Amino acid sequence: MTRRELLRRSAGEAGFSIIEVAVVVTVAAILTATSVLVFGKARARYQIRGRAESLAFQIERARSQAIKLNQTLTLGFSSENTIFGLTCSACSEARDELPALTLPAGVTLSAYPTITIKGNGTISSTTTSVTLNDNQGRQVTLAISNSGRVSVGDVVESAY
Repeated sequence: MTRRELLRRSAGEAGFSIIEVAVVVTVAAILTATSVLVFGKARARYQIRGRAESLAFQIERARSQAIKLNQTLTLGFSSENTIFGLTCSACSEARDELPALTLPAGVTLSAYPTITIKGNGTISSTTTSVTLNDNQGRQVTLAISNSGRVSVGDVVESAY
């Protein structure tokens, strides 16, 4: 074999075959699709937890206002169960500092409690826990204690 034939043959064999490229592209597509699904679920879990934490913060902020003003405050939902805020009539100062919270579309609650917070910080509620549901099988529970502590549970996914 002459030198010219060797150069021609080695130049023709350089690079990857179509099968090798197809395998690499397929593996990359599978990894991309899997990561998109995982990140989508994580984002939805983060959103429902964030909504529960917003509701808990609203209750804790109202408790703080009740203690600060040494006044009994009442939190509740609007008649459409979409707005959560102060419902007391003689609490204009607290209402100025604590705007109402609008529940986003697609979020439902297991109960729509009325919460009374006394000036000493104790809470009485029509229910001790509320479960937020995003209508996609994810739910998170808020626990409301009489001492004023509000805790947010872990996000639970039910199989559909």
